[in-house]
Amino acid sequence: MKIVFSKEVLLEKLIPMMGTVSNKNTIPSIEGVLMETLGGESGNEVRLSTYDMNKGMRATVESLEIMEEGSYIINAQRLLQILRLLDQDEVTITVDERNNVTIESGESSFSLYAMRGNDFPNLPELSGEHGFSVSSPVLRRMIGKVIHSIADQDSRPMLCGAYFTVQSGRLEVVSCDSFTLSMCSIACEIADIGQESLQTLSFNIPGHALNELLRVLPDKEEQVQFYVARKHAILMFHDMIFFTRMIDGEYLDYQRIIPKNQTIFAHVDRARLLSALERANLVADEKIKGSGKSYVKLTFEGDQLTVASTSVNGKVSDTLTCRHEGEDLVIGFNCRYLINSVKAADSETLLLSLKSPTQSLTIEAETPSEEESFFYMILPVRMTD
Repeated sequence: MKIVFSKEVLLEKLIPMMGTVSNKNTIPSIEGVLMETLGGESGNEVRLSTYDMNKGMRATVESLEIMEEGSYIINAQRLLQILRLLDQDEVTITVDERNNVTIESGESSFSLYAMRGNDFPNLPELSGEHGFSVSSPVLRRMIGKVIHSIADQDSRPMLCGAYFTVQSGRLEVVSCDSFTLSMCSIACEIADIGQESLQTLSFNIPGHALNELLRVLPDKEEQVQFYVARKHAILMFHDMIFFTRMIDGEYLDYQRIIPKNQTIFAHVDRARLLSALERANLVADEKIKGSGKSYVKLTFEGDQLTVASTSVNGKVSDTLTCRHEGEDLVIGFNCRYLINSVKAADSETLLLSLKSPTQSLTIEAETPSEEESFFYMILPVRMTD
């Protein structure tokens, strides 16, 4: 195989794909990028594929010239490092019959070893019976609102992902890590593009895949084609394909755990609350030896909300005005959980709803919108004072 690339064009495709390259040093082939010449009517197009056995990406790149056809796996991290350090834009990649790789640009030359393309693991079928099209900014916005509540590790695997529900004209995403619950729903134009008509579609995407999606989805207005197969979700955008294994199993009945009949309400300025929580977190984040992290204490009294925290190294207290309905209340929370939810709740004024010091706090927009809604729930902690 011998191909001449523009360094900038190749890097533009390779860099987004690095998040789906394995770095666990278990299977050499999945530490590499599969580089295949397509031949025929494809002209000078070369297909790149990466796959870490859970998620992967595929893209085509237009080369300057294909001198010899071929299919080989090249270590992705080393290829990226070399390309970034080359001075010239024109790069020639050659693989001989002994799998020796030569990367040349100007006066520079590097040597690596490749693996044959048929050693790359089989990719899932990149199509599905059900599919829909949604705007990239809308999808990014939805993921960003719930990703902080996805569990990293849990005995219930379904909590390690975000649960999507697609209905005609509406997309809802829910995540829960046993301590917080996040829900976002947006009315948007959803185009049915699957082989079968779309009525209601539900699926669970792992958190590690969503983190990668946030990194590679376009910021600008662009339609993302989203297909759901039996075990995989496939997204097509910007001449690239992203695919990930979905989480099997029924998601928890989150409607059942949402508190009903709250009796205490506070209308709070979001920016003011967020700044008070971030100041409190300077103290709350300090670890107390043998007892984990300190908590933040919220005191609802009259038309004031006091945000306070105490640790062995100091204490902080901040008072802000609010419109308070119901009884006075003192309640404690993990400060980081509160900050994450308030950051994601992008409404000028928030409605905080409570019932008792042992029941969850919920956060919503003061003025609900039919176009877009969010809902956050945070479990309290038991206070020692």
